Amino acid sequence: MDWRNLYNFRQQNKVNHETKYLSRTLQLANMADSRHFPNPKVGSVVVHNDMIIGEGFHAYCGGPHAEVNAVNSVKNPDVLANSTIYVSLEPCNHTGKTPPCTEWILKHKIPKVVIGCLDPNPKVAGKGVARLRENGVEVIVNENTKPFKEINKSFFINQLEKRPFISLKWAESKDGFITGINAQNEAVQTRITNEVSQSYSHFLRATHQAILIGANTARIDNPQLTTRKFVGQNPIRLVLDKNLKLPKNLKLFTDGEAQTIVINALKNEKQGKLQYFCPEKENAWENVVNLTQSLFEEVGICNILVEGGTNLLQQFIDKQRYDQIFRFVGGKVLHNGLAAPELPKHFLWQEEKTFAKDKLQLAVNS
Repeated sequence: MDWRNLYNFRQQNKVNHETKYLSRTLQLANMADSRHFPNPKVGSVVVHNDMIIGEGFHAYCGGPHAEVNAVNSVKNPDVLANSTIYVSLEPCNHTGKTPPCTEWILKHKIPKVVIGCLDPNPKVAGKGVARLRENGVEVIVNENTKPFKEINKSFFINQLEKRPFISLKWAESKDGFITGINAQNEAVQTRITNEVSQSYSHFLRATHQAILIGANTARIDNPQLTTRKFVGQNPIRLVLDKNLKLPKNLKLFTDGEAQTIVINALKNEKQGKLQYFCPEKENAWENVVNLTQSLFEEVGICNILVEGGTNLLQQFIDKQRYDQIFRFVGGKVLHNGLAAPELPKHFLWQEEKTFAKDKLQLAVNS
């Protein structure tokens, strides 16, 4: 092997090592549940002599950041001065609920930092890298930033577009209905998908900060909107009830399983886990875009799974205010009922999964 081949081999080996350790930071970041909102998912590893000696991730808002947890897990802090720390997202350089991670790295004299991608938050956005480099730390920013942005797509939308990340989800029968109707032509609660699909639906709930339904869905289905079929954090339950006409005995109001926010036009009030929120924006009730923007700006809701019903979902589709759609199609035929939302002509599904006789279709609004 001549010197050129040896150099190329060493460079490739270096890249492989960085990819391996950065991939591990993504795995760790994904261990966070919805308690991390509104913060991003972040994972970190400390490497010494090509061996991981510390790992950590950001578990909940207000808690220690990934870099702090990773360094704290190192059994022998003396080796930190000869180690490299890998982080899926640029270390912060400002004081929020916790001190800056850049100062933590400098305090422990870690000489090298490898980052998956830069932080879009204007308070960070390259300032963390600059702070480290100013103090002699070698900083490498990964060239392939796509997977590191993808894991925090909600956070990037929040920071760059100053709005909540919106997912739409519904289940429809094989013939296109989201629920059946009775002899009086009234909508009735109807199970459309199988247990596997329902478990996956509860997984989706666990990955979102909040879940939103309209008043009709609350009245007809009396849902719990929890993650009882998947081990995960319950989302904040949001229900639209402009004039506060929903029955007070609904599970959302009485079960105490999760925080519930009733979005209305009459009052602001808090009763334990039950909260009434009246938006301050004058045009909040004009459309769902304004309403969810109020939730983002006034309540801090940055990630929403909209579960229906059809009218509410259709408003988001018509306004093009969604980032991804999950549609379950069950094997059941209802023959009659409430029609599922209509998608635009030439709409394309980008991915499809099969759960026994059910299908799950996914589309991303790019």
